[in-house]
Amino acid sequence: MAFARDKFWMFGVRAHQDDIHLGRSRLEPHRKRSRITPAEGAAMLDIPNMLMIGCQGQPVPYSEDAYGYADSFVRMNKVMWGASGSSGFRIGNEEKFICDLAEKYPNITGAFLDDLFHHFRGDPDANEKMKAMLHEIRTGLDKACRPMEMYMVWYIHELDQLDPNSLEDLDGITIWTKQSEELIYLEERFEKLEKIYAGKKIMLGVYMFDFFDPIIAHPIRNELMEVQCELALRLLKEGRIAGIIFEANSVMGVGLESEKWLREWIDKVKYTEVPD
Repeated sequence: MAFARDKFWMFGVRAHQDDIHLGRSRLEPHRKRSRITPAEGAAMLDIPNMLMIGCQGQPVPYSEDAYGYADSFVRMNKVMWGASGSSGFRIGNEEKFICDLAEKYPNITGAFLDDLFHHFRGDPDANEKMKAMLHEIRTGLDKACRPMEMYMVWYIHELDQLDPNSLEDLDGITIWTKQSEELIYLEERFEKLEKIYAGKKIMLGVYMFDFFDPIIAHPIRNELMEVQCELALRLLKEGRIAGIIFEANSVMGVGLESEKWLREWIDKVKYTEVPD
């Protein structure tokens, strides 16, 4: 057995990445900028695993910033590094960088693809093109000093757009509910997805902040935080998901009620026994 905490992951991005979204919220003016780094966010929530996502190409592979982030994660249990950037933005040498990181940092375990499908939406050949890109990334990762896992973001409301046959190079997918008001459908949608992608590991993504509300960005309401977190914990205990991802450090440290709720929830459940 393991503890639930062992399966918790921080969705890490550079500090200030989401200030633009905080600025759309009703937060007080002096609370609309988050200076929290990925490692700080993980420490604040007591999360031992990290996803480091590049946004608009930052941090650039092989840059001083990239190595600085990697050094800040040395106490993390597992680290997956972004190979597609936010919204599928790729520089092109991410896989080589991940392989080189794995030589230096034993906790580097794989690559994480954030919204890789973004560039292919609306393309009639989207799944074939995504399959080719996944194979390209997998081929690069296979040059690492040890096996690397590869996970991809998928929004659960787009379930019918993803061809399972295009995912053969993936180890798993991570499932996200883009609009917080749709969290009431999460269990029903998950059960459908679970049957379709039975051969893949699944992790469930948990937002603290509704970035996608078309009117005004806002923290996820506590009752909806409870819906998604309690469902995720139950699925983890039942062995139906491989982990829970919490997004993101870039909206932390600004007084969100959802962050406070999440800290308290994690403290309450983190030593719950779950399958290895």
